[in-house]
Amino acid sequence: MKIGVSFVKLARNFFTLLILCVLIGCVRNPFLAENFVLTNDKLQVPHIHQEQEVMIMRINQTLNQHLSQKMRSDLLFERGVLYDSLGLWELAHYDFIHALTLQPKNPAIYNYLGLYWLLDNNYSIAVEALNGVLELDPDYEFAHFNLGLTFYYMERFSLAEQNLLRFYERDKSNPYAVLWLYFNELKFSPASAKENLVKRSTALSPQSWGTYIVQHYLGQLSITELWQKSQSFVKNSIEESAKFNEILTETYFYLAKQQLNIGQTEKAKQLFKLAIANQVYNFVEYRFALLEAAKLGLIQAKSANGFSVSP
Repeated sequence: MKIGVSFVKLARNFFTLLILCVLIGCVRNPFLAENFVLTNDKLQVPHIHQEQEVMIMRINQTLNQHLSQKMRSDLLFERGVLYDSLGLWELAHYDFIHALTLQPKNPAIYNYLGLYWLLDNNYSIAVEALNGVLELDPDYEFAHFNLGLTFYYMERFSLAEQNLLRFYERDKSNPYAVLWLYFNELKFSPASAKENLVKRSTALSPQSWGTYIVQHYLGQLSITELWQKSQSFVKNSIEESAKFNEILTETYFYLAKQQLNIGQTEKAKQLFKLAIANQVYNFVEYRFALLEAAKLGLIQAKSANGFSVSP
């Protein structure tokens, strides 16, 4: 069964109209007024993905040789991960399925496929795949995270809480685990959601950008101060432009979720669009900005073969 196909078409068709929307203008705050996609002088150059492309070429050459079944599966999986990072999800899906036929007990493959099914709204199949990951490797922590996200979007918030807590308990300094627990608890236990966010924020790593997003959620940083932090956070980074792209993708997504949670749907829509604009394909925030955009009606299916943007 093809998985991730509609999600891939969703991304392709949406991006062209997305740029037009960004040009029109959005909510006025530093992250929007100083939109990286249009004005930042750290714009990525065409060779930014050169390393991945060279690796794919080398894998292609190696796959033409006589290989053991395990080695061929491992290389197909590695190439699938590279395709995934470049936004070539149909090719990634094909490689993951092919790799799985050669090595049917590889939990990492099931984890990727479970995520693809989730993004394609095939929730029951996603749950089955991710449970399969934990059967093969009970310590595979990202399976709990992806299960938590799956149950969250299924609106089964109690099960989401169990899995997100398991993921959080493995690393209490992870601000993204804290943020997703907060989103779920706003639905599952709204009276304690903010209190838990405050408590968990004390153990967060200052080395992670998400910590500053949590501080903004708690009112400790204004939007302007968050923008200023982003400038200093990437300063002197080896790949400064790529790092800034990642930061903006994360920030726009979590600002959008914040706006959505307080009923500011139109602002949330604009921010989800900006999260998508930086095309950091393998980030959770990019993937779920697309999913949220679809849920908000920014993208809608027009046929079995494509999508259109809602007026």
